[in-house]
Parts: sequence; C-alpha cells; structure tokens
Amino acid sequence: MLVPILISAAMIAMPQGRGHDRGGPPGLAKKGGMPPGLAKKGGLPPGLAKKFGRRVPERPYIAVDPRYTDRAYFLIDGRWELRRGFSVDIQAEVRDTLRLAPVPPPVPLPRIGVDLHVVLFN
Repeated sequence: MLVPILISAAMIAMPQGRGHDRGGPPGLAKKGGMPPGLAKKGGLPPGLAKKFGRRVPERPYIAVDPRYTDRAYFLIDGRWELRRGFSVDIQAEVRDTLRLAPVPPPVPLPRIGVDLHVVLFN
C-alpha cells in the first residue's frame, strides 16, 4: 500500500518533458512565433500574393465577393482580374480579408450585382 503512494509522489516530483519553450510551435520558433505571411501586421497573405502573378504591385488591392470564398478580383495594371478555383488554404485567406476594413477602390469595380469588399494590403 505504501509503494503506490511513493511511486505517485515520485512521478509528481519528476520534471515533465524537456521541451523548448520558445513561444510557439517548433517550426515557428525561428520566425518569431508568427505564421508566414503574417509576420507584418497587414501584410499580404502568401497564397493571395501568388495569385497576382510574378510581380506583386506596390499597392496590392483585392476585391472579394462576400458570397464566395473561392474567387476574388485582383487589381493588376489598372484592371480588375478575376481569379477563381482557390484551394482551401487560400479560401481561408479570403475569409480573413473580409474581416479587414474596406477601402475605396482606385478604379471602378466590375459590376456583378453585389457590393465587393475591397482591401488594400500594405
């Protein structure tokens, strides 16, 4: 009867693990604990950045139809271009853009019968 109590007391007193407490998951510890693309507040998420093509504009505008997360309009060379068929990861980035404050578009938006949510990433 005394043996189980001694074993329990020894287990409680033992240090639990040898983990590295660096403020986040091991893969993110080197990056300051922030996921890629979110290192700067307000930065353009990496999946959406790829949808601009080879060159991301200095002032990247994206217009999102609130009804759909699998598509968005990107302002490229003064024209709104529709990109669609987004993966689940990019759809999550689109949903996050809907939480950002809208900005006025620099050029007229496409007329699709719904108000688009325009966001400017710095």
